Amino acid sequence: MNQVSADIALSNTLNQVRLKQFQQLLSPHQIAVLSTVIGALHCPKSRLLPGCPTAVSGFVSPPLFRPSDEDLSHTGPLLGLYAMGSSGSLGQTRSSDVDLWLVHEDGLDSDTLDALQQKAQWLSRWATEQGLETHLFLINPCQFGLPCQRCLDKEHSGSAQHWLLLEEFYRTQIRLAGKALAWWPGAPTHHPALLSLGQIQHLPASEFFGAALWQLFKGIDRPHKSALKVLLLEAYVADYPDQRILRDQLWYGLKAGKSVQETDHYLMLYQRLEHYLTRQQEPSRLSMVQRCFYLKCHSNSAPVDDDDWRRRKLTKLAKQWQWTPLLIESLDQAQHWHAGQVRWFNQQLQQLMLASYQRLTSFASGQRLPRQLQIQDMGILTRKLYTQFESEPDKLVRLNPLWSHGLVEPHLTLLQVDASDGHGGNWYLYRQPPDKRLLFGESPLFHHRSRLACIAWAAANGLVDFHTQIHCFNAGQGRSSRSLTRLARQFCQQLPQPETSDLEALQQPWHLDEITVVVNLEQDPSRHWHGSEAMLDLRGNKVLSTGRPKRPLIGSLELLCRNSWGELHYHSFDGEHGILKMLEQLMSGITNEHLPQVRVVSVGHRANRQITDKLQFLIEQCGRLRQQSRAEQLQVLPLTIGEHQYGLLFSTQGMHWRPADELPPLPEPLKEGTLQTLPQPRLGDDPYASAPAILRLHARKGMRQYFVRERQQGLDIYLLDENNVMQRFFHSVTQLSALIDNISDLYVFKQEGKFGGGSFNLPQFYRLKRCNGELTVMPLAESELLQLG
Repeated sequence: MNQVSADIALSNTLNQVRLKQFQQLLSPHQIAVLSTVIGALHCPKSRLLPGCPTAVSGFVSPPLFRPSDEDLSHTGPLLGLYAMGSSGSLGQTRSSDVDLWLVHEDGLDSDTLDALQQKAQWLSRWATEQGLETHLFLINPCQFGLPCQRCLDKEHSGSAQHWLLLEEFYRTQIRLAGKALAWWPGAPTHHPALLSLGQIQHLPASEFFGAALWQLFKGIDRPHKSALKVLLLEAYVADYPDQRILRDQLWYGLKAGKSVQETDHYLMLYQRLEHYLTRQQEPSRLSMVQRCFYLKCHSNSAPVDDDDWRRRKLTKLAKQWQWTPLLIESLDQAQHWHAGQVRWFNQQLQQLMLASYQRLTSFASGQRLPRQLQIQDMGILTRKLYTQFESEPDKLVRLNPLWSHGLVEPHLTLLQVDASDGHGGNWYLYRQPPDKRLLFGESPLFHHRSRLACIAWAAANGLVDFHTQIHCFNAGQGRSSRSLTRLARQFCQQLPQPETSDLEALQQPWHLDEITVVVNLEQDPSRHWHGSEAMLDLRGNKVLSTGRPKRPLIGSLELLCRNSWGELHYHSFDGEHGILKMLEQLMSGITNEHLPQVRVVSVGHRANRQITDKLQFLIEQCGRLRQQSRAEQLQVLPLTIGEHQYGLLFSTQGMHWRPADELPPLPEPLKEGTLQTLPQPRLGDDPYASAPAILRLHARKGMRQYFVRERQQGLDIYLLDENNVMQRFFHSVTQLSALIDNISDLYVFKQEGKFGGGSFNLPQFYRLKRCNGELTVMPLAESELLQLG
């Protein structure tokens, strides 16, 4: 037997063992589902799947998974189907999803590919509905080495990684149908019995940055898996340019006579990280890696079986790591972790991944950002990471439940600390009844200057249900709070984070989706008001100016705002100007296309219905005026608060307010509820005056945005900076590419981020394009750089 034949035989043996191990953790029903999927891809007309879209079918050789009652003699343009990732390894559990690569012949026309893509998506959905979470990806055998044509989505890395993805595929793949892969180092690329997707000679340094972004992105939902993968990138970088990739280690181990289980690709991943972190003398990070690895490989749903090699291996590893029975029991019961345990693990995982990201960006700073990392993909990735990792004082961050099946607590207690500091101190949230014996030594789950923010965080993260009691503990005494309990139970239906995030929303500036206003929780003027609520109704609901002397019945205002990027923010306002400042804040997040859902909850002593109706009407009225604004006019809405009158001024830049005596001359005296319109003053001094009007609608504080408009002479570029100050430039196409590179490099590698590495709040690039006669704003795509000008 020559060397090539021996290598093919060794690879086939590895595939057979992996395939058997893969099937061992699938239920008979899941095996039938997978067989049906393969049959639908192989046979022209699958009788088992009515409704499945029609597309090209047929593998070049019969599937290893034998579909029942199907004609296996058919052949077609499908070169192979391969499972990848943890399938067939120590890392596979009964709850693992299955990633499948469907490799087709190069040269299929676009219509054929579209039909095959629709079929793949349909089969993925069908298999998932049947209890086998499946992700089916179309692969062109020539795509590695070419720019990625597929857009980034929740499961596909787009242009973020390339050769690193192929390296992972080669070392983890299991052939289910079609040709065997030429995956090992030095494998022949033109052998008739083998399929080659390209030889990995060298992993380009420039690719590590995009791969790190992708793994952090994936880590938002499954951080324990991504922590291992991003640390592998860090380990690869530490040895650069001497690359000992896992694919090569696995193959040389097999050639040296090691068994398939000794060269298990998930076990080798851990061993590589252990070697690296031991060398770096980082025992705390290694401890977290061990826990992530154990939790990824451990499955409570798997039956206890003395012949289960996975369980035996994990038990042996835990003994080597010198784990206590208490730690093993805690990890084995991860599905029952409470919010305190989940929060601690979240924090440790975040620190682990961001430390890796910092080192990878430090390494990549000596490189240029990879041109294959397309502008729109980098924008989506960094915006999503910004929503998760960039902390802001008033952002209520989502808690990943990890493995826990439920975080609901029967009792939550708020403890006030440093109330004498003149600012009300901070409130600390505990998962205990208000008993100082239970609170002593307990770590808080969350803290904030506001009680409402604490219970909103708890409700948004699933700690509250309709039986949860909220308590306050102050001056050594605990008491149940009816008002906070009612609010918490309202919030538990309104605030939980949606399970799926809309990546398309990340291609546009954020806007407000949902607004909850809580009135008079902390300051309640209605408690000292002795008027008649019935008279309020008769006199036009003047809750903003009633009594003698005139006083508003609105004291504290607290906002909970969810935006289109999925972020939840808290803001508070008080005093006579509080209403005005609140309206100004809200109007900055409203666009012409979208009015947010508004909920007002008044919890004061009196007039709650009237206060709720008034504020609900006022916010919605202001939102409509904000949407109706025109560049050439200024709309003025009078508003009386207490004994003072103000004007709310609406323009395309938002809303601002002034006291009545500081307003520009009006055609008529101010009259409550009567809208007046003025020509926009000093238009020539407005930097927006010479810019397209649509740019005003995209202005957002805290974001740096570039808008590119095509001209005959070149490109107009408008910059809106973090404070919405506009600048205008003129560039050629080649200058634009250099500008994008330089700005992105600056923010990624040189600007200090809040976690110690680069910033995730990268500038965003848009194209101004005329569609159906109207100027529109679209994300600037990499391919368009070649078309502009």
